[in-house]
Amino acid sequence: MSKSHKLPKVVLVGRINAGKSTLFNTLTETAKAIVSPTPGTTRDLNYSDISWRNKSFTLVDTGGLDAAQLGQIELYVQKKAFQAIDQAYLVIYIMDGRLELTLEDRKIARTLIKNRKKTLLVINKVDSQKIHDNVSPDFHKLGLGEPWHVSAISGRGTGDMLDHLVTLLPTRKIVEQSYDLKLSIIGKTNVGKSSILNAILGEERVIVTPYPHTTREPYDTRVHFQGKDILLVDTAGMRKKRKLHYYIEKMSVSKTLQTIKRSDVSLIVTEVSSPLSSQDQVVAQLALDQKNSVIIVANKWDLIEDKSPQTLKKFLKQYRRYFTGLDWVPIVFVSAKKKIRMSNLLKMALEIYRARQRHLTDIELSSILRSVPSKKAKPSKGKKSAIIYQLEQTTDNPPSFSLRVNHTDRIHQSYLNQLEKKIRSRFGFSGTPINISLQKKE
Repeated sequence: MSKSHKLPKVVLVGRINAGKSTLFNTLTETAKAIVSPTPGTTRDLNYSDISWRNKSFTLVDTGGLDAAQLGQIELYVQKKAFQAIDQAYLVIYIMDGRLELTLEDRKIARTLIKNRKKTLLVINKVDSQKIHDNVSPDFHKLGLGEPWHVSAISGRGTGDMLDHLVTLLPTRKIVEQSYDLKLSIIGKTNVGKSSILNAILGEERVIVTPYPHTTREPYDTRVHFQGKDILLVDTAGMRKKRKLHYYIEKMSVSKTLQTIKRSDVSLIVTEVSSPLSSQDQVVAQLALDQKNSVIIVANKWDLIEDKSPQTLKKFLKQYRRYFTGLDWVPIVFVSAKKKIRMSNLLKMALEIYRARQRHLTDIELSSILRSVPSKKAKPSKGKKSAIIYQLEQTTDNPPSFSLRVNHTDRIHQSYLNQLEKKIRSRFGFSGTPINISLQKKE
């Protein structure tokens, strides 16, 4: 568990569209939470550490507490919100200052008072003096103290509110968190990404339903495994661009792409019980384009019936055929539901990350050059063969190599392929892309 988790939690609660996520983004100075006029945009909890006036706390965004629409997803949203309230040191109850007080507002206030939660009442969307003057006096009657008037969208009043908020908190400062591995979980919709996160954690941390797009925002979780601190990020499912029908889904995919960029290793989750599609290949390529190491996860292995010793080989062959050219990428068959091979994923991800940081010596690289016959570098007919001088590693994490030659146009691609194959066979780099570039020696 990271030290920042010991910070007091300040939880944002309120009805749908009161502006919780907008205030979350304003206070954290990020665009981490998706904001839209569509009711019920926020579903899972969103966390961010904040430091203000020499005090630090963890701010938690939650979904709306409205009881009017209680479908399956809404029930999960409320369950997660009340779990966050139970763990809160202080609750910020956000209300829309342009609206009149409702029975639902009073019910939420009574719940907070009953639970004896230290609460700060914040009246949002007070964007002008005119709105300020017309805010209903009934807000004072909720029994939650003097309300603070703010405009989350412009930041008006938020500084004064924070000044008061930190006086209610114990003195704790943020300890800068570093991670041994940043691991993202990506894939198409409904392949079981959130179920995999929950199975790894051993608890129902994020919402899981049979409905597509339940997860909308990247969900950061700190995991301590085998003495290492891992940042594990669940992401929204990705569909083809022509199927992205509405704003929230587009924003979700955009944030998934941002998550991939800040990851070291990506778990490409697929559904083994359904046919692979071109979108599975697209998702894998997105991770590889960012130079991520990758593991292909074949989830829902429990749904495959009548398994025999040959079943795994058959499916492995199908996956290799579909993800052509990625024979260096490990494929793991798991069941998030039955918790089959969950710890294997973290163990493999750590091994891959350690390997991608390896820097080969000049002696090791010279040995590789000697092991690949120079005739493999023979160019097309009519051109002289190139002179190969040296192979050197230019970077690690991920590994890149430079082959110094006298004429770069005389090196055949098959020779570079053989070099990569030899490097992998001797030194591993499983799951990690390798780049070999040509450099002309003057």
